[in-house]
Amino acid sequence: MRKESHAEFVQWMPFILDALREHGGSATPREVYDTVARLAKVPEERRFAKLDGGSLRYPNQVAWARQYLVWEGFLSSPKRGLWMLTAAGHGKHLSSDEAHQLFQKWVAIHAARRKTSKAPDAAPGPAHDGGPTSEDYKEEILSHLQSVAPQEFERFCADLLRQLGMEQVEVTGGTSDKGIDGEGYLRIGPLVTTKIAFQCKRYNGAVSAREVREFQGGIGSRAEKGIFFTTGYFTDGARDAARHSMSRPIELIDGDRLVELLEQHEFGLREAKTYEVDYSFISNYRHSAKQQKRRDS
Repeated sequence: MRKESHAEFVQWMPFILDALREHGGSATPREVYDTVARLAKVPEERRFAKLDGGSLRYPNQVAWARQYLVWEGFLSSPKRGLWMLTAAGHGKHLSSDEAHQLFQKWVAIHAARRKTSKAPDAAPGPAHDGGPTSEDYKEEILSHLQSVAPQEFERFCADLLRQLGMEQVEVTGGTSDKGIDGEGYLRIGPLVTTKIAFQCKRYNGAVSAREVREFQGGIGSRAEKGIFFTTGYFTDGARDAARHSMSRPIELIDGDRLVELLEQHEFGLREAKTYEVDYSFISNYRHSAKQQKRRDS
């Protein structure tokens, strides 16, 4: 993490604790990002600004802030995709000054560990559960999908829906599609099947509330529910429009959520297992090694 970014991500620490308390003590990373943005009144242009590598800057910073809270014992991750308050975190309300002190404490701890270890990067890195890790494949597949023809992206989304269990999926997009690129039937129980309409946008930027409302209007009586795919992201207004009680309910699948689905179902992505050194575990053996060295001398 570059020095000039330290003050930027430290500011999210208090809001992360507040967000998790609001969710009852645990939430997904995406829920935390959205709630922190609301609590901290983060403007959309800042929330969706990108780093040089193409990933979003704001969730990357929140993930870094979360990692320091994990090291301090305020958060835990009992399983992938879930952030949870510990007993200590439930009752902790961080001030801005306390957040900076916590950050400086762990910077000093990791600096000391590097000095006492032969490993060049002895400090433990951010956890993989939503932390700021190297995940270039996400930007790579989104970039690829943004470069294909619109009809091919529609076909890709249709095939993904088939993979997810939708039946009789048909791509219907055309000049008179009224915003509907395809339809299908989803079984939601042993006796109930519902008709779904979907739309696909190969965007690098934002999908607006107007586009969501147009999709809702296009659905009309053709389907009970809609799914809106994009390789970009949805504005807060678009999310509000999708939840409007007087309109057809719309599920919003942005670029991040799309990649999550591809990961979960290995659709266009293959899992590649690797390992990293658990320095927090290995450090348990340094003390005994020093004692043995004294005895040998």
